[in-house]
Amino acid sequence: MPDIRYNSDELLVEVTQKLVERGLLTLDKLGELQGRAALTLQGIDRLLIQEAIVNETDLLKAFSEASGIPFHNIGDFKIEQEAIDKVTAKVALRHRIVPLTFQNGILQLATSRVPNLTTVDGLRMVLDAGIDFVLCPESDVSMSLTHFYGLGAETIDLLIAEAEAMPQDQEDDDISVQTQETGMVRFINLIIAEAIRMDCTDIHIEPFESTLRLRYRIDGILQEIPLPKGVDKLRNSVSSAVKIMANMDIAEHRKPHDGRIKVRCGTNDYDLRVSVLPTGWGETCCLRILNRGTVKIDLDTLGLSPYQLPKIAKLTELPHGVILMTGPTGSGKTTTLYALLARLNKAGTKIITVEDPVEYQMGGISQVQVHSKIGLTFASVLRSILRHDPDVILIGEVRDSETADIAVRSSLTGHLVLSTLHTNDAPSAVTRLIDMGVEPYLISSCVEGIVAQRLVRRVCRNCKETYEVPDALRNEMAMTYPDRIGESEFIHGHGCPACGFTGYRGRSAINEVMIMSDPLRALVVAREPANIIKDLAMKEGMVTLRQDGWLRVIEGRTSVEEVLRVAGRMEE
Repeated sequence: MPDIRYNSDELLVEVTQKLVERGLLTLDKLGELQGRAALTLQGIDRLLIQEAIVNETDLLKAFSEASGIPFHNIGDFKIEQEAIDKVTAKVALRHRIVPLTFQNGILQLATSRVPNLTTVDGLRMVLDAGIDFVLCPESDVSMSLTHFYGLGAETIDLLIAEAEAMPQDQEDDDISVQTQETGMVRFINLIIAEAIRMDCTDIHIEPFESTLRLRYRIDGILQEIPLPKGVDKLRNSVSSAVKIMANMDIAEHRKPHDGRIKVRCGTNDYDLRVSVLPTGWGETCCLRILNRGTVKIDLDTLGLSPYQLPKIAKLTELPHGVILMTGPTGSGKTTTLYALLARLNKAGTKIITVEDPVEYQMGGISQVQVHSKIGLTFASVLRSILRHDPDVILIGEVRDSETADIAVRSSLTGHLVLSTLHTNDAPSAVTRLIDMGVEPYLISSCVEGIVAQRLVRRVCRNCKETYEVPDALRNEMAMTYPDRIGESEFIHGHGCPACGFTGYRGRSAINEVMIMSDPLRALVVAREPANIIKDLAMKEGMVTLRQDGWLRVIEGRTSVEEVLRVAGRMEE
């Protein structure tokens, strides 16, 4: 093992010389940076990164060569809880170090800067252990500190001290004192900013008897976000700060509240729909994050499988009829429908949507949001929409028999109607419409295609690894894709900072597309059950959700566990 050299003037000189030799840095620029570093008291290494003269990876590799400290991504390690427990949050945050492993009395620490000898000796004394360092990107270190030591750990001690310093008799009388005049609003903004960075759709802040729980819904799964110790003392302050930011009545704790927060993060604007609900231990808050920007959704970029994309795209060529998207809440139905609308959105086509709420803003389309409190329901809006001479109508959801009947009859008068239903698979949509009171002969005449959809999480590219799957599942995949199974490698992720240590990053749709044929229409008119309709559809070439999921596994996009989670029912 080479001798380790810690941070010093000689080490920095050697690194900058290497950068000059490699043509990454000129002598003139180096002289300029040295002068600025002396004035601003910033390190030359930080100035190099800030001005994008050298990327962080190249710089860290140069420091690694000069110091003898190895360079890695944190995702290369499986972090041990014993190592985390060995280092307190205060020490980890102060020195920006992430404990990785603790074996044979040696603590392995990740850092984004080569430490100096004084820091190393101090850490050895405080941690009572031998220390080995690993150089890692700052983003890895930052995300890991948040994950293992809690969001806002840097500021929580100050917030607790301010809350405890408040006179006890003011605590219930004037909540705004402990939310606006302290850093509580900044703490909530930190929660929101981190949620946006992690592509979260919903934020849940839940008080309990002696704890406060924060959870983000990421890729459709609720994930608990660690909060620093002592945050339970701020349970009431957190909900009050949220209510202030959403312009709610902070004096009313007995009733549910609804509000809205508008925030800017980076270059994007976001709407947060806020709902506050009173519980036995305080008010629980749910914040739904909506991007206010105009979106451009392309069907070709949704990651649909090559077997399903042509079928779904062909539905946009229909002059009239009903196209239904089915699946549970959060399965991406609206996103796919808007991708269809993007294909239909032309100068010669009038498109009107009615939704609750309008989730995407799309230019060239008239979008109406329902408002049930004033009688603006799906059914009432639809009756008015037909007087505006639309070619295409999007209905956010078919919720009742009246909406279903208007949707069906609109298609019979020459309109293309797109909508969603909550059913488990495509054939079940037919029986669901019959249950709503729509006559089978009307369904047979107007429904042209039904698409069932689920979202499976993609395996994180940064921490993926191969593994073996049971023979029974491999054989099942081989029956559907015999020409693809031999070349496939099955992967999953072991967790890293980039994916929040879940092993997954992003989602991809799996679909079941049932195009109505004359034999299928005959079964609908005869009121045959969904399983009979499904059998015939599969004989006609329909690929089921589970089968489409297996293709994603074979392609190395997702894991077997994900497909079983969202489409686990065995096919008959």
